[in-house]
Amino acid sequence: MSTTEQPDNTSDNTTSKLVRDANGEIIIDEQARRASRKKLVWIFALFFLPLLLATLWFQVVRTGSFNLGSRSNGELIAPAVPLTEFTLQEQGKEAAFGLDDVRGKWTILYVPGSGCSEDCQKTLHDIRQARLALNHRMERVQRVLLVEQETTFSTEVQESQTGLRIVGGEEQGIATFIDQVSAAQEKMTQKSNLIYIIDPLGNLMMRYTPDQLPRPLYKDLKHLLKVSRIG
Repeated sequence: MSTTEQPDNTSDNTTSKLVRDANGEIIIDEQARRASRKKLVWIFALFFLPLLLATLWFQVVRTGSFNLGSRSNGELIAPAVPLTEFTLQEQGKEAAFGLDDVRGKWTILYVPGSGCSEDCQKTLHDIRQARLALNHRMERVQRVLLVEQETTFSTEVQESQTGLRIVGGEEQGIATFIDQVSAAQEKMTQKSNLIYIIDPLGNLMMRYTPDQLPRPLYKDLKHLLKVSRIG
């Protein structure tokens, strides 16, 4: 049985797609070239812009050049101070609570100083209200309560504070963390019973007293979430 060979048109098809001038030089389609360049720009933006924004934010908060201007209601910790590794224990969880747990989200950290009395619970309520007021942006913000002794809340308080992360643990771990927070404020007036904002890169950047809640805290958070694309 004989077999008829089929002509190989691959080369001809490829050649036919190329446009040449009278001298045989390939003519470049400028429209196709521009389209190709636009694609490269979009690919670059997609992969490198988030990294660039995060890097710029890190430099801004480290140098203290960022401020909220007349919108600032809390006290700026300038320059913002990056937290280093620490180990706490979150109530109801087996895994340790550390630096990675305050990265990736904006964190409202409340440090009442010991347990959580009635005044502390009122402050927790105000923090919750400030976060809820952020509406669709509130998922970018978490609430953390640091207590130096295990704290048990009433059923009513527990139900109203769903999502609150309560951390504590061994005395040494708590002391190490508190030392970091205190060192970040060494040039500021010493105060206790404070609320802090930690940015998604783990920088301690603002502080508030309970009487600055909930609206002043809400207004600063709203502005921060608006101007930041991290966390």
